[in-house]
Amino acid sequence: MGESFAAELEKIPWFNDCGQPLIAPLPFDAEQVSGWPQAMDLCSSQAWEDATIDARNRLTEFLHRHHRDAYQRWNGIAVSAKECVVSRLCETSWRAFADRMGLGKSLLDAASWDVIAAVMEHEYRSCKGRPDFFLQLLQVYRAGHFPCGWQGRWPGGRLLVW
Repeated sequence: MGESFAAELEKIPWFNDCGQPLIAPLPFDAEQVSGWPQAMDLCSSQAWEDATIDARNRLTEFLHRHHRDAYQRWNGIAVSAKECVVSRLCETSWRAFADRMGLGKSLLDAASWDVIAAVMEHEYRSCKGRPDFFLQLLQVYRAGHFPCGWQGRWPGGRLLVW
């Protein structure tokens, strides 16, 4: 995995603007939720799980159909993303924030899932036409917010953000 992308992820102002108006241009039609309790309920909801699993499945299906050789690297990339990126972010940023806010493991699990999937999309960036849902979610994180749910049937509908 590229060191520059990992360094870019470490510079994200994780959750700094949650609760502030959504002013940065976001890649999705988005609606702001009312607070951390609602955000935590939503990020653990079946609708959000379904949307993010569908988005990840689109990437794996795309790679399987169009880039089988590259797809063979999937497990190694995923392990590297967990070990080199997610574990570091969890220790340097996410866990202290979750503890301070009383948010528990749900925040860590949601952010970990999103970041691992974004790393996967980034690592397959040379595969022309590949889906990029999670790289777009990173723009929400870069804006200091937390993407936490989906309203409507994905890919239609709108992103819910805190």
